[in-house]
Amino acid sequence: MNIADILSYSVTLFVIAIAPGPCVLVLLVRSASNDLKGAVGFGIGFATGGVLIITAVCYGLATWMTSSPEIFNYSKYVMMAYILFLARGIWKGGFDLRQSGETKRTSLMSSISAGLFTCFISPYMMILFPLVLPEMADITTIKMPDFLLIALSTFLSIFAAAATVVIFAAQLRRL
Repeated sequence: MNIADILSYSVTLFVIAIAPGPCVLVLLVRSASNDLKGAVGFGIGFATGGVLIITAVCYGLATWMTSSPEIFNYSKYVMMAYILFLARGIWKGGFDLRQSGETKRTSLMSSISAGLFTCFISPYMMILFPLVLPEMADITTIKMPDFLLIALSTFLSIFAAAATVVIFAAQLRRL
C-alpha cells in the first residue's frame, strides 16, 4: 500500500461518514443541545463501529452473509426498529437552542454504545465501507501490518468527520 491509496481511502471514508444519515443526525442533535461529551462519545463509537465493519469484511463477513441470505431479510427489521427507537428519543428529548432549560446529558459509555450500534444500522456504512476497501488492498490476502494501517486510517477518518459535524453543530447556539 502506498500513501496515495491510504489518502484516497481516508478522504473517501471522511466523505461517506459526513454524508447525511442517522449518525450525522444524532451528532447534530447532541451537539446543538450542548451535550458535547455525549456527541464526542457518539463519535468514538461511530468510528469504532467503522473499524469493526472493516475488520469483519477483511476476515470473511461477505462469505458468511452470502451463504446465509436470510440474515439480510431479518436484519432490515432490526435496523428499522432501532432507527425508530432513536427517532423517538430525539423527538421526546428534543433540544433547546435558547438554553432556557437544563440539557439532559448522556453518559460516555451509553454514547459510545449508541454510536457503535448506529454505525451498524446505517445503510451507507454497511454498504459503502466494504465497497471502498477492496480498491485499497486485496482483502483475501491482507496481513497484520497492512490491516493495522487500514484500521487506524478508518478510525481517524470517521472520527475526523464526526468531529467536524460536532464542531459546526455546536456553533448553532451562536446563530
